[in-house]
Amino acid sequence: MTRADLTQAMQALENNPSAPEELRGLLRELQRHQLELEMQNRELQEAQQALEESRNRYMELYDFAPMACVSLDAKACIQDLNLTGAGLLGQDRTHLQGMPFTPFVDPADLGRFFAHVRQCIDGETVSTELRLRIARRRIEVRLHSAPLEDGRLPGRMCRTAIIDITELRQMQVRLSMSERLAVVGTLAAGIAHEINNPLAFLMGSLSLATHALRAPAPATVDAELLASTRHHTGATQALEALSHAQAGAERIQDIVKDLGTFARPTAPQGRTVDVEQVLELALKMATVEIRHRAHVVRDYVKVPEVVADSVRLGQVFLNLLVNAAQAIPEGTASRHEIRVRLRTSDEGVLVQVQDTGQGIAPDVLEHIFDPFFTTKRMGQGLGLGLAISHSLVAQMNGSISVESTPGGGSTFTVQLPASSAPREVPVARAPRYPALTPRRGRILIVDDERSFGVTLRLLLLDVHEADYTPRAKEALEWLREGRRYDAILCDLMMAEVTGRQFHEALREELPEQAQRIIFMTGGAYTPSSREFVEQTTRPLITKPFKREALDALLVPLLPRA
Repeated sequence: MTRADLTQAMQALENNPSAPEELRGLLRELQRHQLELEMQNRELQEAQQALEESRNRYMELYDFAPMACVSLDAKACIQDLNLTGAGLLGQDRTHLQGMPFTPFVDPADLGRFFAHVRQCIDGETVSTELRLRIARRRIEVRLHSAPLEDGRLPGRMCRTAIIDITELRQMQVRLSMSERLAVVGTLAAGIAHEINNPLAFLMGSLSLATHALRAPAPATVDAELLASTRHHTGATQALEALSHAQAGAERIQDIVKDLGTFARPTAPQGRTVDVEQVLELALKMATVEIRHRAHVVRDYVKVPEVVADSVRLGQVFLNLLVNAAQAIPEGTASRHEIRVRLRTSDEGVLVQVQDTGQGIAPDVLEHIFDPFFTTKRMGQGLGLGLAISHSLVAQMNGSISVESTPGGGSTFTVQLPASSAPREVPVARAPRYPALTPRRGRILIVDDERSFGVTLRLLLLDVHEADYTPRAKEALEWLREGRRYDAILCDLMMAEVTGRQFHEALREELPEQAQRIIFMTGGAYTPSSREFVEQTTRPLITKPFKREALDALLVPLLPRA
């Protein structure tokens, strides 16, 4: 009965006094149930509409979620995916449904991918990272998968969220590379600073001795003694020996400049590089790591120069040498060796770093160049050194490979393209500074390296009036008492009062004297000192320096004739 029929029947019974009361009650009960059914039906319709709206919202969220989502069956075939997933894979969604997912996985990571899907189908919630190959483009992704029961399909499915982490990994690599370079740069600058101070003392002493030998003999010297062959030969030999010593000191200076490139890499790319020279520099840098673990065996032959960036190539060699050392336990240097080979090859130049360390297991070897893959304990490494080295060598059109046996050591081989240009022959360099005859002036030397300060004062006394103090506070007291100087030679890095602080104090109290400072440095390696050097307008001379270089800076400050 419809609601209208039921209402009409009730009216007829009400108007018929002879109708049984039971029939009237039954019709009233039917009318009440009819109303309840209509209300329930209305509620069901509203609930269905709300459910449909909720499903539509879910599908919108699912389809346009910021991460790709895909459902895989036990055979790793795509059963469902959102629009973001289809966009990531670069194909239409309807075309992808039913296709295997494996063509998109990097072949090297297929084993890891199948293990991941199998674990998820077995009921585990799992995560892993691997590489996908999509339209000749390789991306790195993180997979988060959970088992899914779907009544529409037989068996369990693997619901997977795919997060593209390619840019994140690139940023992490760049950040880690910057941190690694900063550490190496700090080390190099510190070494340079420690070497430069005694080197400056050495060069100053040599210059002083040379000047003394070349000076005219006093009038009181016996003419016969002066003319004797023995005396003349001895002086000539002394001058020759001092000349060789000076050349050796200048060579050490060049090495320190090379070390500085690790702190401030400025070498242009594409230059020809002497591989042996870069290897030797890297060996010097790695000495601290190597000396307690192994002895170094050099196995070199003459090779052509290569087309490379010397700074980046040095970073690669340094990383290989440090890794080789760390594969060997400390305290066994007499029983272990690190052999460095240098050879020509069909590809150009071959460099090998071979150690007698613990070796690398086969399952580890296949991931040795992967970013963030490391076998070291927490805090000992990020697993980026070899990945960075691989990238740097590739940028120089070379290759790097490894061979290793557990317990039998490892051999890393770097192949580099040889330069087609003829090897450059060193030529004598012209003097950088013209010969000057400086005028006499009053000079103050402030340097907490006493040996250097005393030597520099003696070097200057042949022309100038010179005072020396190892303490900046004492220098300030002299100036406050009224002493005045034509030039103030001040070391930048001092323990108690730095050159920067000394200069700031003079700018406030004696600005005219502050304008007469020439800074000296053995290597400005703290952030504040480096910032000061970049901003200051005062002259700066790097230790060790030649007399001509110092005279060139002094001349503008000395009184005019």
